[in-house]
Amino acid sequence: MNITGWFEERLALERFRAKYLGKPFPVHPTFFLGEIALFCFVLLVMTGFYLTLFYEPSIENVAGEGGNVPAAYASTLLIDSHPLGTLIRRVHHWSAHLMIASLVLHVLRVFFTAAYRKPRELNWVLGLALLGGTIGASFAGYLLPYDQFSVTATAIGYGIARSAPWVGGPLADFMFAGPFPSPSTVPRFYGYHVVFAPLLLSALIGAHLLIVMKQKHTELPDARAAEPRDERVITGIPLWPAQTVLMVVLFLMVVAAATGLSAFLPVHPSAYFGPPQPVTPEVKPDWYLMWVYGALKLIPGTLSFRLFGATIGSEAIGAMLVPGLIGAAILLVPWLDRTPSSLHYAEDPLKSPLRLAIGLGGLALFLALSLAGFSGELNLSIPVLWIIVIAAPVAVGWSAYTLTRRHLTTSLPESRRTP
Repeated sequence: MNITGWFEERLALERFRAKYLGKPFPVHPTFFLGEIALFCFVLLVMTGFYLTLFYEPSIENVAGEGGNVPAAYASTLLIDSHPLGTLIRRVHHWSAHLMIASLVLHVLRVFFTAAYRKPRELNWVLGLALLGGTIGASFAGYLLPYDQFSVTATAIGYGIARSAPWVGGPLADFMFAGPFPSPSTVPRFYGYHVVFAPLLLSALIGAHLLIVMKQKHTELPDARAAEPRDERVITGIPLWPAQTVLMVVLFLMVVAAATGLSAFLPVHPSAYFGPPQPVTPEVKPDWYLMWVYGALKLIPGTLSFRLFGATIGSEAIGAMLVPGLIGAAILLVPWLDRTPSSLHYAEDPLKSPLRLAIGLGGLALFLALSLAGFSGELNLSIPVLWIIVIAAPVAVGWSAYTLTRRHLTTSLPESRRTP
């Protein structure tokens, strides 16, 4: 009996192989950023399974070092007391940072190559939702060690949520399971972190990949000049076996990177900060939220205004209004850029001076706002920081636009140059 023929007759495996396993994948390194984010997510889930075996999502007091401490804090110390537990907790931590970093770089690649244009607007939105969901999942996990540092940081988030006009109070109490800190907050955030966030991110990743498979990837601009052909034909290496081998190697590299960081760089030292106390330590967010922290630093604490019966204060302006406007502008990029483009070819960033200037100026804005978060350490006054935040994006954007225009002018044939 021919087993291969038996399965082929019933499942049409050859047609499946030709349709899916033969799909072309790009080999340029910048196209691996999305896969790195995917593998970081896989690593987060794998390490998360281990951590759930020992973590106790409760703030009920239990016997611990130095007396009674919250169960969540005690279970975190238990994980850290074992070498394997410490390593896995660190790998979990650094995988989250690597995932956010790779998603940020992936979004930048899509922006600078104009791969967000029609018909890829939906995938642009899904990609931004994936980045926002990953940051939200990280924030939910921030509270779980339930030490003094994490409780203080979460209390700041609770205060920002309450500052939202009209609906801030009820919405914050619902999201945080009552006025923070509430006995139900840790179980609620545990559910966000280990159930809702993985399900949401899995759905977003799945939808994103399905659309990519349907619309196919964009190709580098050099491919059009090197191989003039029907744009419906996409080049690349097949999913099986070439791309699969690359994915395995890339996954092992992600594991090696996360493990290497974990071996040499410690994560949040819960034992150092101790259990929650009345004293409030000075805390700073991680790098991906430092720009929001910097925006809060720049807004005077006394600034507020009334709108439709609600008071909009400095927290709402710095941590919600400013990020909201920036986020909305990024989300609407595909609809703000109406330049016609090829369906399958990415655009050379140097061929669009305006888009390059806006992108680099935006990056300068994020870096300047992040710099404002270290105003105390750098001994910079608020007026100086305002000058930096305003001048840096303008200077970077103008320089990028001017240099790119000059490059385009000098690279054109003499007959096509503008007199």
